[in-house]
Amino acid sequence: MKVCGICGTDLEKLHGVRVTPPVLGHEVAGDIEEVGSEVKGHSKGDRVAVHHHVPCHSCYYCLRGDETLCQEFPKSNLDPCGFAEYFRVPETNVSKGAVFRLPDGMSYEEAALAEPTGCCIRGMDRLGIQKEDSALIIGAGPAGLTFVRLLRAFETRFVVAIDLIESRLSWAEKSGAHQTFNAADSNLLRHVFDVTEGRGVDNVIVASGNVKAIEASFPLVRKGGKILLFGIPPERSVFNCDASSVFIREIKLIPSYSTTENEIKRALEMMGTRSICLTDMITHRFRLSEIADAFRIADDAQSSLKVMVHE
Repeated sequence: MKVCGICGTDLEKLHGVRVTPPVLGHEVAGDIEEVGSEVKGHSKGDRVAVHHHVPCHSCYYCLRGDETLCQEFPKSNLDPCGFAEYFRVPETNVSKGAVFRLPDGMSYEEAALAEPTGCCIRGMDRLGIQKEDSALIIGAGPAGLTFVRLLRAFETRFVVAIDLIESRLSWAEKSGAHQTFNAADSNLLRHVFDVTEGRGVDNVIVASGNVKAIEASFPLVRKGGKILLFGIPPERSVFNCDASSVFIREIKLIPSYSTTENEIKRALEMMGTRSICLTDMITHRFRLSEIADAFRIADDAQSSLKVMVHE
């Protein structure tokens, strides 16, 4: 392991709150130290990024494009985890293309960001965002900012970001958001309607697992609009909405969980061509021996954005 990023789901697991497998560390890049005797296409010394989950590609769900719903998908993982000096990659991950050789000149930090970027690309695919659309991101953390940059890279017409933390709103502006608003603003709804000709936005991306963020999304989306549930809510979370309003306004609620090797390849290609650059979001770097400090800083949204752990 050369670099492993700390993800929001890692922090949730740290606090004992999770709906995904308990292994920590999945935004990882490093060097191949050893290969099995039957491994083809990979050699000792290769610089790689690794994805921790792979689908079977042959079940009912995989054949319908729902690979992350495959029963085999969450069973594969890194051993013992991504936050380790050395880890093993399962045979199924290797054979199914979840080990990616890095382009020349790509840093390990860039490569470690390919997995979360792949998650965002998959979410955007599920939404089916068009260039003429408007989009609003709730939560301007690392995932939210990645969405902002992807939306701008795909030339989305109008991008809005909201958050409770002013420093993160500044990051959203630097990342290319056309407009930012504080989520605590009592006039938030009016502001959003003012900048969308009274309709609301075409797409809302909830880049937070907070139930209040989900509830806040419904009034902000236009009639016939789409809401992407991207952040993972705690297990057994319940949110309130006016079901009759969702019905009569034909609001579409679309969850998006994880990513596959296909979106990670696209993320690496975009990074390799400089279509998207994300490493400036890294605010803190720690050694593996400082992992406890790294998690403490990552858990403080006021003072950190993206935290990376190095070998």
